[in-house]
Amino acid sequence: MALKWLRDNLKHLKFILWGVVAIFVLLVFVDWGTGRSGRGGGAAVAVTIGDREVSEGEFIEEMRRMNDRFQQQFGDQWNDLRGQVDLAGQTVAYFVEREMHLAEAAKAGLVVSDEELQEAILANPMFKDRDGRFVGQETYERMIRGYFQLSPQEFERRFAEDLLISKLSTLVERGVYVTDAEIDAELRQQRETADLAAIQVRYERFLNDVTVTDDELRAHYEAHGEDYRRGEQRVIRYLVVETSRLRRTLPFEKSELEAYYNEHRSEFMAGEQAHARHILFRLPPSATPDQRAEIKLKADGVLRIAQSGGDFAELAKKHSEDPGSRDSGGDLGWFARGEMVPEFEGAVFNAKPGDLVGPVESQYGFHIIKVEGFTPQRQQPFEEVEEQVKFRVLEGRAAAEAEIRASNLLRRLSSEEAAGDDLWQQVADEDESVVLNVSPPFGPDEPVPGTGGGADLSAEVFAADIGAIGGPRSIPRGWMVWKLTEVRPAGVPSFDEVRPAVDQQVRKLKALDLAAGVAAQIAGRWRAGGDPDEIATEHGTSVVQAVDHRRGAAIGVIGAAPAVDAAAFAAGVGAVVGPVRVGDRGVVVAKVEKLTLVDRASLERDRAGARERLAAERGQLLLRAMINERRKDTPVTVNNDLVERFAPRG
Repeated sequence: MALKWLRDNLKHLKFILWGVVAIFVLLVFVDWGTGRSGRGGGAAVAVTIGDREVSEGEFIEEMRRMNDRFQQQFGDQWNDLRGQVDLAGQTVAYFVEREMHLAEAAKAGLVVSDEELQEAILANPMFKDRDGRFVGQETYERMIRGYFQLSPQEFERRFAEDLLISKLSTLVERGVYVTDAEIDAELRQQRETADLAAIQVRYERFLNDVTVTDDELRAHYEAHGEDYRRGEQRVIRYLVVETSRLRRTLPFEKSELEAYYNEHRSEFMAGEQAHARHILFRLPPSATPDQRAEIKLKADGVLRIAQSGGDFAELAKKHSEDPGSRDSGGDLGWFARGEMVPEFEGAVFNAKPGDLVGPVESQYGFHIIKVEGFTPQRQQPFEEVEEQVKFRVLEGRAAAEAEIRASNLLRRLSSEEAAGDDLWQQVADEDESVVLNVSPPFGPDEPVPGTGGGADLSAEVFAADIGAIGGPRSIPRGWMVWKLTEVRPAGVPSFDEVRPAVDQQVRKLKALDLAAGVAAQIAGRWRAGGDPDEIATEHGTSVVQAVDHRRGAAIGVIGAAPAVDAAAFAAGVGAVVGPVRVGDRGVVVAKVEKLTLVDRASLERDRAGARERLAAERGQLLLRAMINERRKDTPVTVNNDLVERFAPRG
């Protein structure tokens, strides 16, 4: 049975692996609905997963164990982190994930026998004494109750489930076959490097030279119509009561602003600030140890001049490589903690006024710093923060008022629906805080463009019938009410519908052809011994250097270019490869300046270990895809009230 289950799933491996790339955004997709049990007034149900009901007590116990694990992992830091971690949400995910695995194991016909369970317990080092023997039944049960805070029966049930899930993972991994060619490609990607000099010719510069005819557009559409296939799309009309507009219209008294300020004085403190100058010596990301030592030596020399009485501002103008502060003598003005990189901030705030500090190394390079002075933390007076106070007071009031107005709009639009669409414009005209919008077409898994709302809004719209009115709903701009006005069925749109997209694509393809022609000229001159910098400059581009480049990595600003990688690693040192088209971005010509390749003997030696690792990785990816597929067909209901009780408050 297990073999048949695996064979059935492996038949769809390619499809599933591509699917998991698309949907591997959320581990668990949960319907946050009501989950309380209605049977006989029993204990509340925390989560229902298919037929499995997780009681409130079981849920809280698991959440407590999760809290204890985090406490052990993070120590005293956990006290600060606890308020930021959604333990309840993670506990829901744990139960859902576990049930999906157990269901998949059952489908595969896997079981754990009593003998296997006993053998696993006896082999567990936790239950052995110092001589390697089982600690005995009494000590074992005491350890289970004390450490796991479970009964032995419950512990063994869970342990058996863990063994079952482990069996499932092993079964999937063993069913994944990795070829020698795939292993070799993985090892080469990890170990082989190249130094490349590359020139990219972008297509955009040629767009103005391109002309297209209607016949060309129609011919491209006929040949590539499937490229424009789309799923079902929907369009909504929606009104937004915008809090920013509403805030400007709300009345207020200065006395209430002052009262808010007095109640929240601690929130209007200006932190300690420092005033400093610096001289920056930039350190390239790819700097060799010799280059780094040379740059630091230069920084040390300038520091000694400053320490000997040299004018720091003049030294900064002469030596600093920070264009933002060089002309002002390295002056960075006043800044608070958290505004500079940590290395720089630490050096400044641990110094005294007048100190010269450095060289201090940061991600930008080496800094020589002169600390000019400090201002202590202070209470900001009301006059200084009046606008901030006003915003806070009115923002809260505007949000509440916006919800009320949106609710009134929904009632009016629902009751007067027969009046037609003109009513929507009418209500927008009556209130300056209300804006009428029409969305572009959108799909079921896309945020509704322009609203700032998430995929849950799209899901709500796609569950509605044409003409349905929904809301009010909170979005970043305020509160909205919407109406479903159009449903566009899935399929290939007509030529007229997608003509702008076809026109754009045909122009891009023609521009790419022109770019390829220029790139061919560049390649010819480069192979003939021309200077690449001069050639690139003539064509309005530049040479990009990639040191210790690996397949799949970005080639500087060109980005990842698999086709260039394939050509470069197959060529010899000194070869100029290309022109190579890089997706729809442009065309690249590259010279191979250095190659570090693995030999056949090392590939053969390391295949076994790489095969095991790749099989495990692909097996887990396949299993994850199977779990996601099962999750789609498994109803999950969460007791929202219970989860909200434990939501993070920090």
